[in-house]
Amino acid sequence: MLYFDVSLLPKLRQDFHRAESAVGYANLGMYSDALTELENLSAQMIADDGVQEFKLRLLERAGRWQDAAGLAARLATSHPNESRWFIAWAFAKRRSDSIETASKILTDAASLHPTDPLIQFNLGCYAAQRGDLTTAQTYVRRAIELDHDLEKLAHQDPDLEPLRQAHLID
Repeated sequence: MLYFDVSLLPKLRQDFHRAESAVGYANLGMYSDALTELENLSAQMIADDGVQEFKLRLLERAGRWQDAAGLAARLATSHPNESRWFIAWAFAKRRSDSIETASKILTDAASLHPTDPLIQFNLGCYAAQRGDLTTAQTYVRRAIELDHDLEKLAHQDPDLEPLRQAHLID
């Protein structure tokens, strides 16, 4: 038989209400209000990976790149087997710091996740933006080999415009 501590119900209801409010605020584009609701969740709820990812997405949408980079770095450190956190970290660092910093994060992540197509693709984007078209072409080709669906994106991504102008994307 499963026992449940009914004294937890008020806190669970409060967490549910706050989480529901945060989603509502986010849907209205009220990211600061959504983040405030998340900050008032219980410690157990705020520690949940899904809540952390939601918070990260809110920080990104709010343009709070330093905060997003810090959270993504913590998630990448605590979950090194999940490449998405490294990608999010690099994405935020590109906006808060530099393409060079973002490239370093993803270069390190590529050693942990050598077959992740999005890491390869983003490294290609960063190389193209730095003007290193040979390296960019290599990364983008590798990404497309790993995930053929990225070929369409390669023809649309604004970061890869230098490759398209140089006719280096097939």
